[in-house]
Amino acid sequence: MWRFGKKTTGIAIAVITVLIIIIVKSCGGKGEKIYIYEKAVKADVKRTITVTGELEVMNPVTVLSKTSGIIEGIYTDFNLNVSKGQLLVKLGSIDLEQRVMKTASLIEGSRLQVEAAQRELEGKRNLYADNLISKRAMEQAELEYNVVVSRYKQVKIDYDMAVRQREYTRIYSPISGLVIAVYKKKDDPIGENTKLIMLAPTLKKMNLVINIDESDIGNVKNGQQVQFTVSAYPEKKFYGTISQVRINPVKSGGLVTYEAMVICENEELMLKPGMTVTATVIIEEKKGVIAVSNQAFMVNPEKSEAKGQDKFLFKRDGVIGSKSYKKIKVKKGLTGDMHTEIIEGVKVNDEIMTKIKEEK
Repeated sequence: MWRFGKKTTGIAIAVITVLIIIIVKSCGGKGEKIYIYEKAVKADVKRTITVTGELEVMNPVTVLSKTSGIIEGIYTDFNLNVSKGQLLVKLGSIDLEQRVMKTASLIEGSRLQVEAAQRELEGKRNLYADNLISKRAMEQAELEYNVVVSRYKQVKIDYDMAVRQREYTRIYSPISGLVIAVYKKKDDPIGENTKLIMLAPTLKKMNLVINIDESDIGNVKNGQQVQFTVSAYPEKKFYGTISQVRINPVKSGGLVTYEAMVICENEELMLKPGMTVTATVIIEEKKGVIAVSNQAFMVNPEKSEAKGQDKFLFKRDGVIGSKSYKKIKVKKGLTGDMHTEIIEGVKVNDEIMTKIKEEK
């Protein structure tokens, strides 16, 4: 018969205890499930998309030259306000002044010739009426008069053109506004239709051009609200409204986007042309509706499948134990970025299951 000492007996008991713990752990199931609930609340439900864009001047006016020449003077500068009719640029006009003077003298001489030819014609008509000259002489007088009148008209055209060209050397502001850009400087030679100055009627309203991905363009419409930020004021939120969605595609690097125009207020003049923005377009919004977290539709402790269009949530039932919930049928409304509108089946403060954890 074997005899064990106290030390041996203690070791044997410890080994058996460890084995029992290992067996229990290996035979046991998963840990206890913990159900996490969130209360249904009244909230604003929004569905949005995030886009990028750039700020532009609204209805800018580009002042162009109407004739060629050398810039004699520029009478404005960047960031200055100008009034309608104010002189902005003057071109050298010595040659044109001489041309105007020359054509003016020619037109005066031609006018005198017309008056003389007219008197001659009237005299010939009187003589012809009294049968003192032949019809041929009468017709010759009429022909000479018409030639002189034609010459006068051509000289008049040359004079008017010279005067107009001289007027074009003085370039005036077509609107009242702010100078955004000055493209040329004094003594620069320019041609016709050269860009000289860009004017902004106002900066208190800006145009934001946003780029909509082709996968989102079907959801973007005129009148939708846009919220955006700029890197210069990262904590400040600005707002605008979509005024136009353009159907012309913009292709770049294999991607297709569409431009949408957003009118935004800039009363504080914080926004500047050319700033890049990160914007959120509010596709759809419901205000003050009963809502639950979107996560609530992703949990299913019973692993059951909904039939057809039926939607279910799991509401805290107040039962203590493993099944402290009950399955409820609901009618969904708008699904937003974070919350879903509930039309039927849930009341404010109902506790809805949003997550399941397993206690290890």
